[in-house]
Amino acid sequence: MSSSRSIGRIIMNTIRIRPIEVIGNCPAGLTTKDEFEIVGMRLENRKGSTLCFLGVSQFPIGQGIWQLQSNERFFSRVSCPGCTFRADQENRVVFLLGHADKWQLCKLISEYLALCHNHPEPAAARKTKEDAILLQNQGKYAEAAQKMEKALYALKSTLV
Repeated sequence: MSSSRSIGRIIMNTIRIRPIEVIGNCPAGLTTKDEFEIVGMRLENRKGSTLCFLGVSQFPIGQGIWQLQSNERFFSRVSCPGCTFRADQENRVVFLLGHADKWQLCKLISEYLALCHNHPEPAAARKTKEDAILLQNQGKYAEAAQKMEKALYALKSTLV
């Protein structure tokens, strides 16, 4: 599958969308195994699962998707606002959106950021992450993913 498509003169990246966290219950039945893609101007369902309109409405369609499509960014995290079918429980899905051809790096960065949100970032992990960012800024995404994997390992090793 191609990772980008030309529409007129505009190159549109294929954007992969995956739930990375389901808090409570998703009424659409989304799990972290579901996956979708924005290919050109279409939302494609890769695994036959469903996606509720409330979740889709939270994708940063205007500026956010355009930033992903135009290479200003290559990944983003968004959350649906939550469903109120059970007021005693939070029901929300967090989505990762990213370029299909940089998907491994997107997943690693997302996991790293989520862990850093709740845990201190050790110096070794931070240094390796900074090296990954330098590679990423040079367009060396596969090498950046390898560095990010090492940074994530360094971070996780301090959590045990």
